[in-house]
Amino acid sequence: MANSLTSKDPLYLKVLDIFSSLYEKSGVDYKQLRLIVKTKILMDGREPNLIMQNGKNKEEKNAFFSSLIWYAIISSFVIGALFVSDSLIMQYTIYFGYLFVMLLSTTIASFSAILLDAKDQVLIGTKPVSGQTLSAAKATHVFVYLFSLTLALGGPVTIATYFVNGLLAGLLVTILTVIFSFWTLLFTLVIYATILKKFNGEKLKNIISYSQIGLSIFTILGYQLVSQLFSLVDFAIVYQPKIWHLPLFPLWFAAPLGLLQEGMNGYYLFYTLLFITATTLFFFYYRKNSAQLERNIQKLTNQNENLKEHNYWMNQTKTILCSNSTEQAYYQFTWKIIQNEREFKTRVYPPLAVSFILPLFFSFNSLASGMTFTDLRNQGFPFAVYITLFMVPQLVASLNYSSSYKGAWIFQMSPVNNDGLFVRAAGKTVWMRLIVPFYVALSVFLVFLYGWNDLAIILNGFLATTVVFFGYLKLAMKSYPFSKEFTAADANRGFMPILVLLFITGLFGLANFLLDRFLPFGSWIMTLLLLISTFYYLFGKHKLFRFSQS
Repeated sequence: MANSLTSKDPLYLKVLDIFSSLYEKSGVDYKQLRLIVKTKILMDGREPNLIMQNGKNKEEKNAFFSSLIWYAIISSFVIGALFVSDSLIMQYTIYFGYLFVMLLSTTIASFSAILLDAKDQVLIGTKPVSGQTLSAAKATHVFVYLFSLTLALGGPVTIATYFVNGLLAGLLVTILTVIFSFWTLLFTLVIYATILKKFNGEKLKNIISYSQIGLSIFTILGYQLVSQLFSLVDFAIVYQPKIWHLPLFPLWFAAPLGLLQEGMNGYYLFYTLLFITATTLFFFYYRKNSAQLERNIQKLTNQNENLKEHNYWMNQTKTILCSNSTEQAYYQFTWKIIQNEREFKTRVYPPLAVSFILPLFFSFNSLASGMTFTDLRNQGFPFAVYITLFMVPQLVASLNYSSSYKGAWIFQMSPVNNDGLFVRAAGKTVWMRLIVPFYVALSVFLVFLYGWNDLAIILNGFLATTVVFFGYLKLAMKSYPFSKEFTAADANRGFMPILVLLFITGLFGLANFLLDRFLPFGSWIMTLLLLISTFYYLFGKHKLFRFSQS
C-alpha cells in the first residue's frame, strides 16, 4: 500500500515512513497503519454533516492546520517573557509547563473522544487488522495533530533558543520538545489504558469523566506551581529543590538544560533520569497493552444502565423557560443528550472545571503568599470571575457535535418553520444544566472569600457570561445542534473566538471596575442592565428562520 502512494503524499506520511521499521518491530503492520491514518486525516477535512446543502460536501479543508498560525503568533509573545532571566532551568521549566498545559488540555478536551472511539473496532476491527495495529493507527492519527500543534506552540521558542542560548541548547530543546509531545500522548494513553483495564460498566464511564476533569485541574495547578519553584536571591534566580517538586513534569524536561548550564548537579541528573525512565516505561506499557486497550474500549458501548426517563428539575425548568410545546420538546431532547452522551461530557466538563478552579486558585495562591482578604478585594481579585467567559466558545462549539449525528436528518424533514427555536432551546438547556449550577457553586466559594459586599460583581460575572453565551450562540450556530460528527480537525475550532473574548472580557471587567469605583451602586446598575439583556435572550421574541439548504 505504501509503495503505491505517490510523491504527492502529505509531509506527515513521508515523516511516518522514516519510522516504519520502528512500527514493524513493535508488531504493527505499517502498510495498514499508513493507509488508516491517511484515510482518517483525509476524512477529517470533509466536515461530515448529515444536513448537507443539496447533498454537496463543503470544500475539503482541514481547519485544524489552518488555525496553527494563530498559535504560533501567540507563542511568539512568550519569547520576551521567557528570556528575561539567564537561568536555563527557569526558562525551560516555564516553557515546558506552557506546552504541558496546552497539549494535555487539547488532548483531553479534543482528542479523547478519538482515542476512546469504539466505532473503529466495529468498522476496521472486523477486517484482518490486529488490535495492536488499530490502536497504533489511532494514536498516530492523534499524534499527527498533536505534533503539529507542538510545532506551532514550541517553534518560536525553539528557534529563539538557537540565537539566545546557542547551538547546543537549541538542539537539546528541539529534541526535548519532540519527545515532550510524544510523552504527553503516551501519558494520556497510559491513564486511559489503566482505567479501562480496572473498571467496567457505568462506573467506568464515570471514572473516565472524573479522570479527565482531574487531569485538567492538575494541569492548571501544576503550571501555577511552576512559578513557585524559583526564588530571587541577590538579584539572581535560584532553584531550591523540594520533595513536592517531583510530580512537576516540566521540571524533568528542563533538567538537561540545567545540566548544560551549571554542569553536574545531582538534582538535575535525577530529574533527567526520571523523564527518561518515565518515557521508557510509558512506551513499553502502552506497547504491551495497546491491543487490549482496543478491546477494553468496547466496554464504553455497553448500554445496560437504567436511564431516567423523567427528571423533575428538567420538567420544572422547561415549563418556566420555554414558551411552547415545540421549544419544550427541543429543550428536553438537548437535556437528554447532555445527560447521556459521554463524548459531549468529554469536550465540555474539563474546560468547565478549569474555569471553576482558576478564580479560586488565584485567590488561595495570593492568600498563601501573605495577602489578606482586604488586600485581595482592594486589588480587584473578585473581578477574576470574568475569567469564566472563556468557557463560552467551548460550550457553543460542543452543541454542533454528537456521536448520533446521523439522526439529524429528521430536523430537516420537520414541518416546523423555525430552526432558531431549536438553537435557542438548546442554548437554554446548556445554560440551565451547566452554566447555572456552575455559577451557583462558584458563587458560594467567592462569597465566602470576599463577603456579600462583592455580590454584585459575582452576579455580573454570571450575567455577562449568560449574555455573551446567547449572543455568541446566535452568531455561531450555522447548522442544527448535534448534526455533525466531531473529528480531529475540529480540535482548534473556537480558538479565534477565545482571542475575541480576551477583548470582550477586558471590556466587561473594566466597565464593572470603573462603575464600582467611581459611581455609587455602579455595580448594581450594571447588574440591572445585564439582567434586562438576560431576560431578552431567555424570554424575548426572536426572528424566525430556517437554516439554508441551498
